[in-house]
Amino acid sequence: MQIGQLKEYFGLGVVTGFAAQRQPMGDGWVLLVKGTESRSWHLVTALGKVRVFAKLDTLIGQVDEIAGLVHEVRF
Repeated sequence: MQIGQLKEYFGLGVVTGFAAQRQPMGDGWVLLVKGTESRSWHLVTALGKVRVFAKLDTLIGQVDEIAGLVHEVRF
């Protein structure tokens, strides 16, 4: 899901949470977006490829941009 659609879904209440996952092949983190009815998506680039964040703090900043204030990060 691209950032624009993700912001729209968040505003509509379809998005219920976020999770950071280690990229399966290589270094970095991917953003898993959790939705209603057990749906989930990854944040993707304009080219449709899963966006990989080199640093976890950059991923958290992206979530903050989408959802507003990030209240908690659990490990």
